[in-house]
Amino acid sequence: MKKILIYGGTSLISIELIKIYFKQNYEFIVFTRNKENFISRIRKLDLDEKKFELFELDLSNLQENLRLISGIKTNIQGILWIAGETGNAINEFQDLNLAKKNIEINFLHPALIICKLISKLNTDQENFIAVVTSVAGLRGRKKNFFYGSAKSGMISFLSGLRQKFSGQINILTIIPGYMSTEKFDLNASKFLVTSPERSARIIYNAINNKKEIVFINFFWRVIMFFISLIPEKIFKKLNF
Repeated sequence: MKKILIYGGTSLISIELIKIYFKQNYEFIVFTRNKENFISRIRKLDLDEKKFELFELDLSNLQENLRLISGIKTNIQGILWIAGETGNAINEFQDLNLAKKNIEINFLHPALIICKLISKLNTDQENFIAVVTSVAGLRGRKKNFFYGSAKSGMISFLSGLRQKFSGQINILTIIPGYMSTEKFDLNASKFLVTSPERSARIIYNAINNKKEIVFINFFWRVIMFFISLIPEKIFKKLNF
């Protein structure tokens, strides 16, 4: 029986991906901050709870995460990393403990945990690591520079990991733009916002096609390309 390990089990994208893989008879190891919430969701979908091994844990607790991972005895087919927090750059600039937590949750701890999990992956050609990053990691902005720098670090980490395990592990960097979720329902132009259902399908197809990098929304690839061309002297004066 093939298993997928998921970090961030209660996100809507996670649920949509679980629905896709469940139909293909996968089992799941899920790390989530709210076990009851996750169980409620899978019951509403009438999914067999026996196919889920659940761990309720905060990502900020690195040592406990590593301890639980060490206890996983079965090999896993893939890793889906969807956990993370945007944070608040103003508060983080004033309280460096908050800044430290943002960097740990969005880069340091995921990177270390993923390194620990690699030994648990199956060694066939269908294995994968798929990580949700952010367009914020493509260029620093004053509104989210701690979060953006953490996501930038993750994008760079995945690139290095991809090179290290080339031909051995399929590693996917997922770059979403605006996404309609329970926590983030933006009143932006519709073409900039992607639903969890569509996002999950794009991620699933990218994994199957062994892509290295996927933008959830093509418009954001175009937008970030042009933003990357803006000279720093001009960019620093912009307010967005």
